[in-house]
Amino acid sequence: MKGQLRKSGIDAIGDIPWGTHFCQFYQTKEDLIEIIVPYLKAGLENNELCLWITSDTPGVEDAKEALKKSVPHIDTYLNREQVEIIPETLFYLEKGAFDQKKALNMGTEKFLRAAEEGYCGLRTIGNLSWLKKSDWDNFADYEEKVDSAIGNCRIISMCAYSLDKCNATDIIDVVANHQFTLIKREGNWERIESPRRRKAEETAVQATKNWEYTFDAVPDLIAILDTEYRIVRANRAMAARLGITPEECVGLTCYRVIHGTDEPPSFCPYRQLLKDGIEHTEEVREDSLGGDFILSVLPLHDSKGKIIGCTHFARDINERKRLEEQTRQRAEEMETVMEIAPVAIWIGHDPQCHNITGNRMANEYFESRSGENVSPKVTSLRRIFCKGSELAVDELPMQKAALKGIEVRNEEIDVLLPSREWRVLLGSASPLHDARGNVRGSVSAFIDITERKKAEEALRRSEEKYRNLIETANEGIWILEWVPDTGARTIYVNKKMAEMLGCSREEMIGKSVRDFTDEEGKAIFELNMKRREQGINESHEFKLLRKDGSPLWALVNSKSLFDETGKFTGSISMLTDITGRREAETKLKETLENLEKLVEDRTLELEKAYKSLKESETRLSEAQRIAHIGNWDWDLLTCEIYWSEEMSRIFGRDPQKSGASYSEFLDYIHPDDRDYVKNAMKRAIKGELLAIDYSILLEDGEESTVHMRAQAVFNEKNIPIKIKGTVQDITERKKAEKALELSEERYRIITEQTGQLVYDYNIEKDIADVAGNIEELTGFTSEELGNINLKLWTSRIHPEDLNRFLENHKKYLEPDRKSYRIEYRFRKKNGEYIYLEENWVSPEGDRKSSVKRVLGVIKNITERKQAEKILANIETARKKEIHHRIKNNLQVISSLLDLQAEKFRAREHFKDLEVLNAFRESQDRVISIALIHEELHEGKGKDTLNFSPYLHRLVENLFQTYTLGNADISLNMDLEENIFFDMDTAVPLGLIVNELVSNSLKYAFQGRDKGIIRIRLNREENGKTVSSKHENRKEGYRSTNFILTVSDNGVGISEGFSMEDSDTLGTQLVTALVDQLDGKIDLKKDSGTEFIIRFSIPEKK
Repeated sequence: MKGQLRKSGIDAIGDIPWGTHFCQFYQTKEDLIEIIVPYLKAGLENNELCLWITSDTPGVEDAKEALKKSVPHIDTYLNREQVEIIPETLFYLEKGAFDQKKALNMGTEKFLRAAEEGYCGLRTIGNLSWLKKSDWDNFADYEEKVDSAIGNCRIISMCAYSLDKCNATDIIDVVANHQFTLIKREGNWERIESPRRRKAEETAVQATKNWEYTFDAVPDLIAILDTEYRIVRANRAMAARLGITPEECVGLTCYRVIHGTDEPPSFCPYRQLLKDGIEHTEEVREDSLGGDFILSVLPLHDSKGKIIGCTHFARDINERKRLEEQTRQRAEEMETVMEIAPVAIWIGHDPQCHNITGNRMANEYFESRSGENVSPKVTSLRRIFCKGSELAVDELPMQKAALKGIEVRNEEIDVLLPSREWRVLLGSASPLHDARGNVRGSVSAFIDITERKKAEEALRRSEEKYRNLIETANEGIWILEWVPDTGARTIYVNKKMAEMLGCSREEMIGKSVRDFTDEEGKAIFELNMKRREQGINESHEFKLLRKDGSPLWALVNSKSLFDETGKFTGSISMLTDITGRREAETKLKETLENLEKLVEDRTLELEKAYKSLKESETRLSEAQRIAHIGNWDWDLLTCEIYWSEEMSRIFGRDPQKSGASYSEFLDYIHPDDRDYVKNAMKRAIKGELLAIDYSILLEDGEESTVHMRAQAVFNEKNIPIKIKGTVQDITERKKAEKALELSEERYRIITEQTGQLVYDYNIEKDIADVAGNIEELTGFTSEELGNINLKLWTSRIHPEDLNRFLENHKKYLEPDRKSYRIEYRFRKKNGEYIYLEENWVSPEGDRKSSVKRVLGVIKNITERKQAEKILANIETARKKEIHHRIKNNLQVISSLLDLQAEKFRAREHFKDLEVLNAFRESQDRVISIALIHEELHEGKGKDTLNFSPYLHRLVENLFQTYTLGNADISLNMDLEENIFFDMDTAVPLGLIVNELVSNSLKYAFQGRDKGIIRIRLNREENGKTVSSKHENRKEGYRSTNFILTVSDNGVGISEGFSMEDSDTLGTQLVTALVDQLDGKIDLKKDSGTEFIIRFSIPEKK
């Protein structure tokens, strides 16, 4: 066998015979691969069965990749198993420990297979980086047996040892058990023959020489010391670190050379060895040697066992320290990233995920403490669901990743936390592997999408709600998609739209509006789509044709649709069926033609109504004089005070004098009431509405009682600038109240005969003494009622009136007491509710003491209430009738103007044409006022007008009046809903719109075939009050600014035109009407003509 040489594939060795058993010492993975790959390649090419027993560096997969890079057709060798790559666990180990018997049997089995399958022999390589100190002696024995066994066999065996895991003694033992050793020195591999204990012919000298060669070849720092710390021998690596030759090292004292001290330091391991005689290993830092080292000292004995020195072995671990520091920094960086990352990260620390911990965000999501084990196999505080079903432990993302070794991507789970709060998490999980590719745990990363899921659900509900609104809307909804070069086609109609046309929705989808109208309508539709494409939204009337051919008139409100890039995509329209209205308008026109016959009667009725109105005004003026009420004004900035004549008369002051100063005013007040009035005035300055009674002393010594009401006026900075008020002389009323108290007993007797109840209520005792026919009023006898107190009486009051009764009762029992009156519903014994009126006064004490006793009268006013209700209905009907008659008379006047204008229509004289235009303008103005009365007549007797619908009717009437031939004049109205004006605002505002729109229709589009008139009316938010007359508004009202804009894109007005200097009647009328509204008007002439009118009105809060 020895004579048969085989190619080793390693240049440093050359050809070797069967039975060769050698070893390699390597420092890096690359050193190992550099020898093993050509070694196995040569074996495969020599038809040998090859076996690579690898470890964690490299692993099985890495080993295969290394062979694929250098060995052609390696897949063929692997598939037929000529080369086997197995981990050390399958060859050397059993239950984690070296098993010599198993290794020998596995080697024998492989050798026999090589022979049976016709291979030339067996070539092995064993990577022994896994070898532990505890297995070393057993493995050395195994190596010796292998060395003896393969000598006469077709086997070549190589063992690879990592220098990082061997000390000097280990290296010596390894070298002794192999025929030769491969060591890399200065970048080149060298073959070093080793002494063979089994060969007696090799001399000890040669063995020593070989050992010395190895001693100098290793890169570790080795020195042999005597018991005096002197260096007996040092290898080349040690000498190089000291900067001298090995020969110069001999005789030097270790601690002087290394530490620069006169005695060994306390931490010196050799010092400790000399004391206890055993091996010591320490990690030390020696700056003189260049950094950090693992320092080992092994005792040397003589033949008698006496310690004669030590082997000093120092391994440079600077690179390892650098890697450890990098690893520590990376770990710190990773820990920091995990803590600050806005993602929940959990790590499973074992393959079964029995121990799971998370970062800060994970603890926040799971309501757990830092470092707490949240594995569901340990705690059941949290329940996890997916798609409505609760997940078993092994179905959770981290468990699936670890137990199945798979990636789990984008899994959404619902977590029920200990606080009973739900969280929705989205994330992924991956298995973690050790160096050998085995699963050692798992990691997962999740984000909280709870709010996103809530938002998605809210959006879904919103879309569903609006979809239902559209589907159930009482108007037709029609959505068109704009297709370039093709036009608009229908992509959606609601059920109502299809019903309006008598079609199914399927019949309409994909078709154009052109398919549902006549030729005229097709042309109008094309123009409308061009305006939509320009972004113009508008309302217009349009005629469609139903499926049965009948016309469908619709009021169309259209809006353009654009995508996010601004590209036109179509339109959406809401259509209201106005076919019935159009038919009604035709009938109305026929009815108006018969109005001429009623002109004379209606005119007479109008004159009567006007005369009645003037008489009412006269009566009102007389009533104000009789009321004996004076008014006053106090300017808080100038301290000027104004008193009316009636005010001066009440205080007994000369009306020709100016108003009294505030101090003079206080002098008039009775001393008992002076502080009371001053405090009340202070409250008024703070904004309280004042209403008080007090006594005054006149110059003749007489005492009068007055009732004063006052309210402060504030500027725009909410600072009081003025107080206004009224004073009424109520002396006679007060005397009457006193007389009423004195006639109490007489009134009691009278009330018994008239069905009224008179009571004397003791507040402290809560008991009332009642006189009168109580059974007739309540249905109860006196015995049934017993003692009447407040609780008994309020138990019979209607629930809707009870709170008001109690609030007023409490209020009027305060020290500042007054006469009291209230109406409420009372339940009789038989369950019937009747209306009662209650009046009472307190007859004792002054107004500053507490009220202890009340005298009162209760009477049945049910019949009066019923009569008031009937009168209210009559009043509503009367108002409607007045508006109806005025409207009819104005329409008659309009018709008369139209008849009078007929006399001038056939004439061509210029002045006749001017007269004709004057008639038409007057007719328009009358109609605008008539429309207001018509709206008020239809408004159920209300005094305010819903202005937006009225404006629609007014402008539509003007468009019908001023026909412009073939000119296409469109109307765009943007009117805010629910704007209500009274007659004082609605009439001038309607006339203004009438004038401005009429002018646009007559003059703005001369010589043009199309145009647009726009009208806009809306409230102005946060604007400064336009009209000063509304600043001092009454309580419960606020001043609201409005903006009315009337514009056209016509030929415009000449640059020199001025509203103030215009001599036309229409312009003067508009200016006067704006002044009547106390508003402001602006004129813009940039593009066409635009009038902007701002005004203010008081509105209820």
